[in-house]
Amino acid sequence: MSRRKKFSGVQLKSLRKEAGYTQGELALRVGISRETVSAIENEKPETMNSIGVEVISKWWAVCRQKASEQTRESFFSTVMDYFGFNHT
Repeated sequence: MSRRKKFSGVQLKSLRKEAGYTQGELALRVGISRETVSAIENEKPETMNSIGVEVISKWWAVCRQKASEQTRESFFSTVMDYFGFNHT
């Protein structure tokens, strides 16, 4: 049985803040509502269970240029865990 690690709304919020975007600015760039950004960051179960990889991918694409090396490594680790790849 696979035990995939889920994406953390807290981690995504930290990424957004580190990149210097407001919820509204990120929402426009990702193509979702500000309310959805808020629900993700607050880890609302119904939203967390329904967000797709495309939203996470766009979120990362918008924020990664401004992310620190540590944040990039942490996010990469989360992605690898999510897809079940061993990255030791």
